[in-house]
Amino acid sequence: MEKEEKGTFGDFDMAKAMKFLGIPYYHKWRFDITPISPSSFLTTGLRKADKHITVGINEGEQKLYAELVFLETTENHNLRMWQERYIGTEKPFRGRVDFAFTQNQVMLETPYLVVSEAKKEDFEQGWGQCLMAMKTCLMLNEKEGYVFDMFGIVSTGRFWEFGKLTVDNQLYKSEGYTLAQPDVILGILDYMFTLIEQNMTT
Repeated sequence: MEKEEKGTFGDFDMAKAMKFLGIPYYHKWRFDITPISPSSFLTTGLRKADKHITVGINEGEQKLYAELVFLETTENHNLRMWQERYIGTEKPFRGRVDFAFTQNQVMLETPYLVVSEAKKEDFEQGWGQCLMAMKTCLMLNEKEGYVFDMFGIVSTGRFWEFGKLTVDNQLYKSEGYTLAQPDVILGILDYMFTLIEQNMTT
């Protein structure tokens, strides 16, 4: 993957992003969710992926796990998943995101709903980039009249963390969850995507 230019999301780790955005601390985000059993498609896909992925070696390979999980979850929601897209134009509110979610539409444009970063193991760097992307999406959404919280996900493929940046600049971040419990991750994503769809109708 080509090296990203300066003045982008990639310049930030979590501490630097929080300081830059004026966020002194984050709240713990806890979920009241219903676990969702994975389909045979996902179970088979994850098993096949295990044969082709070397843990911690190739960041691109790790994304395969996330792709499979996201495809499973979006099946029940009217959302579209975009990969490796550039968002924003003004430094430092610009950069490439590994995954972005919008309504099921032809072009990548507002309202942005969720962004996700795939990292080998560096969650500090992953959350720095994701947080800057979340803030950028909030700003772009607000310019077009879409005022609601922005969601973010950082994942190694096997290990997942979830976040929410509110319109009043409060950050919520979950504990980590492992793909060894896919029903829990699917339940959290369904909960998150349901909140998103509710935001779009209010």
